[in-house]
Amino acid sequence: MLKVHKVKYFWYFKLKEIRKNLRRQLYKSRIFNDDPIIVRIDKKFGIEEQSGIEYYLETAASFIDLSSKELRFDLTYCNRIWPSGIVLLCSLKQWIELSSKHGHVPLISSSPSNNSKVNSYLGHCGFYDYVGRIKDTEQNYYSDKEIVKIRREKKRSYIEEEEKNIIELLRMHGGLNSEEIEWFDSVILTEVFNNVTEHGVGRYDQGWWLLAQCHKEHKVISLCIADNGIGIRNSLMTGPQREDIGKRIKNAPKNDGKFIKLALEENISGAFAASLKLDGIFRKRYKIGARRGNGLERIHSACKLLGIPFSILSHYGYIFFSANGNIDSYGAKANRVFAGTMYHFTIRTKCEGGMKI
Repeated sequence: MLKVHKVKYFWYFKLKEIRKNLRRQLYKSRIFNDDPIIVRIDKKFGIEEQSGIEYYLETAASFIDLSSKELRFDLTYCNRIWPSGIVLLCSLKQWIELSSKHGHVPLISSSPSNNSKVNSYLGHCGFYDYVGRIKDTEQNYYSDKEIVKIRREKKRSYIEEEEKNIIELLRMHGGLNSEEIEWFDSVILTEVFNNVTEHGVGRYDQGWWLLAQCHKEHKVISLCIADNGIGIRNSLMTGPQREDIGKRIKNAPKNDGKFIKLALEENISGAFAASLKLDGIFRKRYKIGARRGNGLERIHSACKLLGIPFSILSHYGYIFFSANGNIDSYGAKANRVFAGTMYHFTIRTKCEGGMKI
């Protein structure tokens, strides 16, 4: 028995070292010397509307892996930025800060939009606070009771606070009943927070983000939770099941979508810890990093049960699920579409009907 434990801990620390080296490689210092680039974001930017998904992915892939000394977003003709767009930009900014040599951080800027609601939303959602920009307008079209603002989350202790904020938003505006909110909290939020804090907080201070907004006009609540970690494929291929997974899918960026799909459909994980459930009747709470063998699968099952469309973007890969749990699309782009991993959920409001997803 003692020998078994020694072998177990040997592989545990070996895998930890492999993952640490991978993080070092991902966040190694870079010099941004290429010519400045301008990214024009027109119309609506976000994955919240099905018609905007491909535009979002293609636009993100055009600038996430930039090597330019200046990146400017032209928002002149943008008439809506969804929470998924805000989280994308925040994740990008921090990844650049983490991977830049001291004193050589590229300049990231944006123009104001011709649409005053866009400028108001950028200030209202917390984006301007994050990037240290003065608000473009004093006019506010949004209510603080309809949003959980974005901020750079650095500690696991923030989870409880943000969890309460999300639940309060769902109770005030969401179309889920009390039992469904409890299920959403105890399964979906628990698993997602486990993921982003395990991969988003560490000695490299990758951080994680949360942004939730009730959109009364579209009758949905958009919830984004993201990290700046190594991505699902890299997590799986530096975990204890890497050999078996590697026999099924080649470890390459072009297969990122396949890795996400596999993690959602089968009992696999990149987590080091064993499955250790804590005591509890209603809330299935787990230690950080534990009970991780089927975390993504549990998210998928719970969203299907609650009729919640959701999506995951992780480095080069993406997957989109409809409210009935079926895959709408999945795959990968030639360039990264997200600096880490983002989980997005579209929850119906109390109003009847809702936006077609």
